[in-house]
Amino acid sequence: MMGPLQECKVARVGELRDNKGFLATVHGEEISLFKIGGEVFAIGNVCPHQHFSKLHEGEVAGFSVTCPMHGWAYDVRTGVSTNAGGKVKTYEVQIRRDEVFILIHGDAD
Repeated sequence: MMGPLQECKVARVGELRDNKGFLATVHGEEISLFKIGGEVFAIGNVCPHQHFSKLHEGEVAGFSVTCPMHGWAYDVRTGVSTNAGGKVKTYEVQIRRDEVFILIHGDAD
């Protein structure tokens, strides 16, 4: 069973550069943020191919980010690979003023 939804502040909008990844860590989980076309998307940082934690360094084209290790690409809106199998986790993003939050399920204590 998943715990309650928690809002976690991960960045300020001003820290994010267009079409570049930004690495955030929440509860020990690495999350890649991408600002594309004025929207912010959040996906897990680990490429499922060989578990490299490098998606934040990937090249962005449209809504796709390509892992720099072996070229597997993922749609940042859905997490689904666009050129191979597999999927990365996606997170809901909320922006208030200049702060970026993601919603994650917290562990029930």
